[in-house]
Amino acid sequence: MFKLSTITPATLLQKGRPAAVAVCCLMLCSAVSAQAAELTWAEKMFDRLNQDFGTVPKGSVAKARIKITSHWRDDTHIADVRTTCGCSAAEPEKTTLKSNESTYIEITMNTHKFSHRKNSNVIVTFDKPQRAEVRIPITAFIQPDIILAPGSVKFGTVDYGTGWRQKVQVSHARSPNWKVRSAHTDNEHLDVTVTPNANGKPGYEVSVLLKPTAPVGDFRDQVVLDTVGGESSQVTVLVEGKIAPDVIVSPQTASVGKLHPGDKKTVQFVVRGKKAIMIEKITSGADESAFAWQSPTDEKSVHVIPIHLKGDSPMGKFVEEFDVRIAGRSEPVRFKVYGEIATAE
Repeated sequence: MFKLSTITPATLLQKGRPAAVAVCCLMLCSAVSAQAAELTWAEKMFDRLNQDFGTVPKGSVAKARIKITSHWRDDTHIADVRTTCGCSAAEPEKTTLKSNESTYIEITMNTHKFSHRKNSNVIVTFDKPQRAEVRIPITAFIQPDIILAPGSVKFGTVDYGTGWRQKVQVSHARSPNWKVRSAHTDNEHLDVTVTPNANGKPGYEVSVLLKPTAPVGDFRDQVVLDTVGGESSQVTVLVEGKIAPDVIVSPQTASVGKLHPGDKKTVQFVVRGKKAIMIEKITSGADESAFAWQSPTDEKSVHVIPIHLKGDSPMGKFVEEFDVRIAGRSEPVRFKVYGEIATAE
């Protein structure tokens, strides 16, 4: 019987065992690959470790965000963010993260000053909870012959549930045979169409519809144009905006602190609409023996909703989420109650 620790591929070749050599090499390669694929504690916080902007028109807006989420008990601090090329810039949204908090690194390519293939790296340095450095490769091909006006699809702020449409013009500066065959996006809340310009004017109109189903919050995505007759088969166009809430809950979370069995506590939430709203129902997975609430029955712009904590039984630490269903609104608004009911001593 051979001892694995003393066997090398050369030894096996000398013994005339080519099949064993293959197995040995496969095991070594697998071990090396597994070791290379293992992420550091800092890399595990990133939602991705590279950024490819694809082909973007010169002078267009080329921005992307990489999300960082702290999974650690102690605070995480970003000491520095820099790039290795003047063609790019990066900046963190915030630099200190509590456990389970998130932030974004905003990456921008300078498409006005630079052209053609540009490669760079974003280097993020942490000094808490330990010192570490994460390097993120970024790349873009800045196409000087494709003209996009304006440089991105900007929706600005749009009220929830209303939808909106924005248009941009795209053309090729040198090739009369350049054509846009189609356009697509992975965002289900966007719809894009491409139409040749009328009256023989070169280029195309790209029309992007933001659907009323788009959820509340900031959004950033891209439209991809499939083209022929130029250097690049695909061109990316940035789409961004913000969906403003039609209904606001305040506060979104409330603490009842630490209670003992028998203690009672009431917290109040205010649901405010831009116009009069009817609350159809309030639901939660919360233990109804521990909580009590009642849905309003009238239609008005401001509703005050008290949540009563009975405190009849020990629950330990808890976080309970409540869904508020509003007539004519597809998505509920939500609020949370958290705290602790200690065991009886």
